[in-house]
Amino acid sequence: MSGIGIERFKGGVVRIVYGVQGTGRGHLSRLLGLKPLFDRDGHELFVIVSGYDDPPEYVFDALTDVRYECFKGLSIIEDGAGGVSKRGTLKAFAGHLPGLFESFYRAHGMISEFAPDLIVSDFDPITGSPFVAPGTFKVGIGNEAILSHAVAVRPPKARLDRFNVNMVRKLFTGGVDVLLGCHFYPLDDSCLPPILRPEVLSAVVENHGHLVVYHAFRGLLAPILDYAKRHSEKPIIVYGDTPPTKGGPQNVRYETDPGRFVEDLAGCDAFVGTAGFQSVCEAFFLGKKIVVQPIASQYEQLWNAAQLEMHEMGRRFRGDLEGDLAQPFNQTLRQRLAPWYRQGARVCYERILSYAKGTGRPDPASAAFPQAMP
Repeated sequence: MSGIGIERFKGGVVRIVYGVQGTGRGHLSRLLGLKPLFDRDGHELFVIVSGYDDPPEYVFDALTDVRYECFKGLSIIEDGAGGVSKRGTLKAFAGHLPGLFESFYRAHGMISEFAPDLIVSDFDPITGSPFVAPGTFKVGIGNEAILSHAVAVRPPKARLDRFNVNMVRKLFTGGVDVLLGCHFYPLDDSCLPPILRPEVLSAVVENHGHLVVYHAFRGLLAPILDYAKRHSEKPIIVYGDTPPTKGGPQNVRYETDPGRFVEDLAGCDAFVGTAGFQSVCEAFFLGKKIVVQPIASQYEQLWNAAQLEMHEMGRRFRGDLEGDLAQPFNQTLRQRLAPWYRQGARVCYERILSYAKGTGRPDPASAAFPQAMP
């Protein structure tokens, strides 16, 4: 780090590039959880969002007072049946590589001009690349680092999927100097709490009796619609999926405004959806029963589902939604973990800022996880 950067830190202001993967909502939600702390302390942010999906409008609303740029990154292709199309994803990766290399070049120039003291990369292939700003210290943050934790149980029959996600992790974090891992359960002292956005922390929790369904991938809706037909009195709000072409149960509403998600989640009886890290954390913090439908061949989702059941925080759907929803929520565990969840943004923020001190950086081995999964 330059002497100028260290003096700027001593003066209370750090210049930070924050790279975030725009696919899905979880990575962006972590940014929204940390940004109020960056703003409070007057740090200078330059946000880079990568991916082929347009972020929700509320994300842009939160970034009106900072510089941000959107770049094309990489994407995962669905198979239409609730899983990943491996052939389609490989083909898309090959087709997206020229655009990604162009993003590397453009982002490198912008970052060099911004002259940051630190780069934070939340599973972003641009800021996480060794080809972009290689002379700047980089902190990777997110739940992906926990996948290699020695204490965590591995999902069965997923060796190939584990190999694939390990390759993707190397691609997305190859230039990161240290990885900080968040998880929805404190496996040990090195495991950081989840980062919740302010809307979740301040949400008014009620139970209006409805289900909230969120599908990151299509092809998982059929059992939800079957359940809706058997329980016509139960309102169901679906996010991320489209209604069937030939009508459907009248008690199912397809919500297209992601800005309503937290309010609907805070007022629901249970959450049913794909096993994304952030949605699971938000549902558990708000005290909701959780039933997950992990995306097939997506190791992180399979891993999340396994951890969720191991720690008695929710259930994996195996064909009996009535039985899953009949299980009581683990309120005792929620009361124990809620304070840990509440401090997640602050703890992660302070850990990130500790790496901006230059000569005072902590030993990465004391707070990080290895890049590769054995």
